[in-house]
Amino acid sequence: MKPLRMTTAGASSAGIKAENQDAWVAEVPDNTSVMNYKGAVLALADGVSACTEARRASHTSISSFTSDYYSTPDSWTARHSAAKILSALNRWLYQQGHTDPMDQGSWCTTFTAMILKSATLHLVHTGDSRAWRIRNNELECLTRDHTATMGGRQYLGRALGMVPDVEVDYKSEVLDAGDILLLTTDGIHDFLSQDTIKESFSQQKSLDEVAQQLVDLALKNGSNDNLTCVIGRVEEVPAGDPSENLQRLSELRLPPDLYPGQILDGYRILEELHASKRSQLYLAEDTLSETATANHVVIKTPSINYEDDPDYLEGFIREEWIGRRVKHPSVMEVRAPRSGRQFLYHTCEYIKGQTLRSWMQENPKPSLTEVRDIVAQIITAIRGLHRLQILHQDLKPENLMFDLEGRLKLIDFGSARVAGDSENRQSHQTDLPQGTKNYTAPEYFLDGTINERVDERADQFAIGVIAYELLTGELPYPEHSGSSIRVRHYQHMQYRQANQTDSSIPAWIDSALAKAVAADPAKRYPTLSEFLQDLKQPNSSFQSRSFQPLIQRNPVLTWQLIALLLLIANLVQYLSS
Repeated sequence: MKPLRMTTAGASSAGIKAENQDAWVAEVPDNTSVMNYKGAVLALADGVSACTEARRASHTSISSFTSDYYSTPDSWTARHSAAKILSALNRWLYQQGHTDPMDQGSWCTTFTAMILKSATLHLVHTGDSRAWRIRNNELECLTRDHTATMGGRQYLGRALGMVPDVEVDYKSEVLDAGDILLLTTDGIHDFLSQDTIKESFSQQKSLDEVAQQLVDLALKNGSNDNLTCVIGRVEEVPAGDPSENLQRLSELRLPPDLYPGQILDGYRILEELHASKRSQLYLAEDTLSETATANHVVIKTPSINYEDDPDYLEGFIREEWIGRRVKHPSVMEVRAPRSGRQFLYHTCEYIKGQTLRSWMQENPKPSLTEVRDIVAQIITAIRGLHRLQILHQDLKPENLMFDLEGRLKLIDFGSARVAGDSENRQSHQTDLPQGTKNYTAPEYFLDGTINERVDERADQFAIGVIAYELLTGELPYPEHSGSSIRVRHYQHMQYRQANQTDSSIPAWIDSALAKAVAADPAKRYPTLSEFLQDLKQPNSSFQSRSFQPLIQRNPVLTWQLIALLLLIANLVQYLSS
């Protein structure tokens, strides 16, 4: 996949003022991977002149935002990354400006940034600087000024460092090759008409010359403020063909079936651990390791049956990408690929132990304390993914393993969805996850756009099902909606109370399970910690709901009874007339 290609320029001047309180950046990474997963950044900050530390505020904002953005996890979306950074940056500026009681609010600056990632422009903005786009020779302002008028004078109504919690505008736009993007401070756009700005780009000049011309024209027209502009021209947009994303790795051959004693890129195969129609797992010894201990690894290879399936291959590659970015003690470690590898496979941490499914078969009646501990460990592992904006989408007992110390670890990411990856056109995930139907949240099968509906509560559903199964040995829904057929509502899913299967299960535990696996995600817990808390002690709100009307327990049966009563009433009326 060829990355986004663009040309940038910028110009800044103090103008008639003694100090230039503006700051700007145009960062276009040379590294192809960084460009694909993080993109380019054009940003502009205009220090509020009434503040004593305006220059330091603007320069700190630009340098901090840029360095912090490229340090955020690749799995985060551009919007999430920008929001986290700007929230922290705003609080820091606010605190700096309020350390001295005699110098309140001295660190304030406007801030406008464009993040160009794949084929999308992500725009964040607060203040009265402006973002523009020229497309097909038409100039369009993409932002609105955050100003207010009082007593005939105009005041800045919003900026970084002004209040503890700043509101930042966000919008996204599709990029086209040939788009010209522009950031300006009020020292420029207050003194130049839109026609003048547009004309400057119609001349046969370089972007550097255009940037300087805009500054010079605004000064000539009487600008009495600092003047800064940043320009970016999109030369080429990624084509978005998913096959291109696999081009580099498609050169790697799919390994054949391996056997004990065979050497694969320095790994000696010891035994086959597991085989399915989709992949194989082998225990191997790293013969090139300089460490005497911990040289056993697991090799995961893709099935030769899917060598012509780009969706499958991309999912296999994504699994390695995710595993290398998740560093968590409750998540299986995926090691970096060995230099010069000739085949497509993963090298994973070897966990000696048993899967949760195997443990459940050996312990069909675990205590409530054991179940709480297992659920707590699953939640700990899943939080490690959710913090990176990754949904697992295939939680089940087979994908969780106890090590010899009793620690539960997550061992599979094959169906995971990465929020940041969805911003790239090269991401080509299917609508439905490849998870197991009884553990897959029903919202995946509801008509509509999945990306707008599925969130962390989908993984909560799976955790709730596992908890239910641990306590009862059964599933909460006799017939789950997991199929390729779309559904329009959740009413066909009827929860089976856990204490009907096992009367020893307290009613408050059953209420907690029912909420976690509610068919409608809006009725589940807002956070996993609340679910865990309700498994530890009774939730008082459940007490008042111990009796549920029939329409809540079984709405289908309710309406059937109503229809029957109406039919009887009509018959009685007919016979008596």
